[in-house]
Amino acid sequence: MLLPESIRKHLPDSAFSLDSIGCSDAQVMMFPDRVLKVQGDCNVSGNEFYMLSWLQGRLPVPEIIAADHVDGMRYLLMTRMSGKVLCDEAILNDQHRLAELVAEGLRHLWSVDIAGCPTNRTLDRKFIEIEEGLRGGWITPEQAAQPETYGPKGFRSPAHLFDWLVKNRPVEELVLSHGDYCLPNIFASDKGLTGFIDIGLSGVADKWIDIEKGLWSMWANTTGVFGGKKRGFDRRLLFDALGVQPDEDRLRYYSLLDELC
Repeated sequence: MLLPESIRKHLPDSAFSLDSIGCSDAQVMMFPDRVLKVQGDCNVSGNEFYMLSWLQGRLPVPEIIAADHVDGMRYLLMTRMSGKVLCDEAILNDQHRLAELVAEGLRHLWSVDIAGCPTNRTLDRKFIEIEEGLRGGWITPEQAAQPETYGPKGFRSPAHLFDWLVKNRPVEELVLSHGDYCLPNIFASDKGLTGFIDIGLSGVADKWIDIEKGLWSMWANTTGVFGGKKRGFDRRLLFDALGVQPDEDRLRYYSLLDELC
């Protein structure tokens, strides 16, 4: 890979591996003490740089070593997080500990003062993006993650789903949202949470977005959806760890919103 000099001069001589965890289109090179993320220029990759810069000292996230934007590509060289991802098999085997770590991560996010946060991910902003996607034909039923979203027992089309989302929008409880609060993006050690990665979708948004995504990721990773050992899953553990009651309407709402975002 041809890299800009501004990035290459900061790379160690040691060997690297390619990260295969996650679903993004980024190429991620893992060095012993740093990570290079190469991704096409888009709202997500641009926002990751801005949010990483803003979150320094506010949240345990990677430090930026170097960054560049050349010929439609973004290059982001960061420090490597310590600890293990929460989808590590040893963590998945202890669902009580997993739930406590996911809850701890949420509390970290919610403790950040959102005054001055550079990114708005509220429903008003997301609705504008969805409208643009519908007009441009970028959102189709085939992209749905859940097969029952459309069809005889679901919505007629993405436009029909969007209309329902607008009419049924909840009152938002605004916090700092990770935006992609899945187990591979959360790190922990034996002493507890160590940090977060992949924050390109982060910004000010409803706290229930991350609760829903975290709950879904816990279910998918413990039950073998992504491979590995199949275990039972007790969703109540997360809500007990958080000390909140599950809001089924909000959970369903943000699960359906995710089909269009």
